Amino acid sequence: MMGSKNSVATRFNQMCPGIFILKCICHSAHLCASEACKQIPRSCEDMARNIFNFLHSSAKRQSTLKQFQLFMDLKPKKILHPSQTRWLSLEAVVNRILEQWEALRLYFNDTYLDQKLFSTEQIYNSLNDKFIKLYFFFLAWILPKFNEFNKYFQTQKVVINDLHDKIRLLYQEILLSFLKRNYVMQNDLSSVRPDNGEHHLPDSQLYLGAQVLKYINVPELANKNVEKKHFFKSCRYFLQTAALELKKRYNMDDPVLSKLPSLSAKNALSIEYHDSHPTLVPLISLMTRIVPENNVELIQKIDDQWRSLPLKIMHMPDSITNLQYANGSADIFWSNIKDYDIKTEAIGQELPDFALSVLCLPHSNADCERIFSSVNAIKTKYRNKLITETINGTILTKECIKGGRSQTKNCVNFVPSKLMINRMTSNTLYPKKEISSENISLKVLGLCNL
Repeated sequence: MMGSKNSVATRFNQMCPGIFILKCICHSAHLCASEACKQIPRSCEDMARNIFNFLHSSAKRQSTLKQFQLFMDLKPKKILHPSQTRWLSLEAVVNRILEQWEALRLYFNDTYLDQKLFSTEQIYNSLNDKFIKLYFFFLAWILPKFNEFNKYFQTQKVVINDLHDKIRLLYQEILLSFLKRNYVMQNDLSSVRPDNGEHHLPDSQLYLGAQVLKYINVPELANKNVEKKHFFKSCRYFLQTAALELKKRYNMDDPVLSKLPSLSAKNALSIEYHDSHPTLVPLISLMTRIVPENNVELIQKIDDQWRSLPLKIMHMPDSITNLQYANGSADIFWSNIKDYDIKTEAIGQELPDFALSVLCLPHSNADCERIFSSVNAIKTKYRNKLITETINGTILTKECIKGGRSQTKNCVNFVPSKLMINRMTSNTLYPKKEISSENISLKVLGLCNL
């Protein structure tokens, strides 16, 4: 799909020069975390899977575990399944096991001594291994960083203008956990080499989360220097692999995404930001599918309107310039600018039109995949004869009903507009398809061939 030679991406570039191609950032972050997790000992994942497999199919075992949970004053909760494909599941699994660790340890101590099964012996040994718990503490610290990043870009809001800053922040935060601060802060992120051992921190200075720092020096681990060294090595490789994967999948100096923060509401309204970014020409020159290179007049109009925007901010109404809009979605902000200009002709339509066109760039596939899930929920094996028009209408209706600004809007309290009701005519709802003589002859020919 995205290879550098004879891929879908390269063929699109050949057919449509100047298009913008970006991998789904949510998938990319998930793959980075998945590759990094391979550096953690397999026994951690095996323990999580073995606990779930031992409990999920037996109501008796779950009931017995519940008694241990109540004995430890813990709220009875089910053990979750570590999925291979769901992006946000691993963190929830780790947190649930850590939350129920003591209850699980007591339960499997009792079960192992009573049954002497091989499966319970493995779980028993893992739950009583201090270093396994340290790995879980480390994962409980590092995985939320990927998940928070993922959640942010799974939103339906326009956040493409935040992508560059967010991914650089995530990358830098990971680097500072195992690399010397001076090396990271004094060099450009694109030139930092995560695998350069010369700038790695010693084991004693690695930052692996507050819980790891608290439990790594407990008396039970005082004399286990070999195991400690192996633990630090695995965690260092995790962080290094995560950083390398992020760098491989994203250009830290991306020419387009690095310039999109200019279109955020906060920056567009900031006079200080305009002083440091007085022109939009560098961004306009990259968006040749929106503004052709030879359209010098349009480029000049957009840039003039950008340069004059700080001068006109003071004359704009509070509904546009207050913090509610300045911290809101960029597309809503520029849409309000466009509506304001239609009424007053104070700014010009070219700048908001350009900004809204650029903000149409997608940042992930999450919305597309939600539609796939909706189709699977509508067209089931019991409704497999639904035609495409019916499925399309159902999905559009669903999107229309939930698309209102009110959070309580649903199919129960939705009130169709007069325009919708007027369109519900027999010609619209039940159109008569005209069958041409050519189609009839083709059908007859097909029947004759049969």
